[in-house]
Amino acid sequence: MDEWEYGTPGAAAGQIAVVRAIYEAFARRDLEGALLLMAPDVEMTLQATSRLADRDGPYVGHAGVRQYFEDATRIWRELTLHAEDIRAASGSVIVFGHVTGIVGADAFRRQVMWTWKLRDGLATSIRASDLGSS
Repeated sequence: MDEWEYGTPGAAAGQIAVVRAIYEAFARRDLEGALLLMAPDVEMTLQATSRLADRDGPYVGHAGVRQYFEDATRIWRELTLHAEDIRAASGSVIVFGHVTGIVGADAFRRQVMWTWKLRDGLATSIRASDLGSS
């Protein structure tokens, strides 16, 4: 599926379905299931885990997604992504929600907006924007 244009709800529904499936795979900790929905050159810019892992740049490619899962498992005692509102926007899927977790003894809760880009039915990038504590 190619990138969709505004006003093509069928394509947008397909894009949203891919993003929902990725969140479901993440919730199951199903790395291989998530990778099936991500382009080989996917870029993940996820601020909290990157900062806690002392990373300067995004997680890149399938190797980067694997590294993200390793970092998340090592850093977070608990981590849950709450994708509450998924919307199609021109060329993107925007997800509003929050992240909850425990790092060491500290509880973590932040409002987040994730911006997904997709091409040919696969995620090519994900960028998390911190919207503050709730």
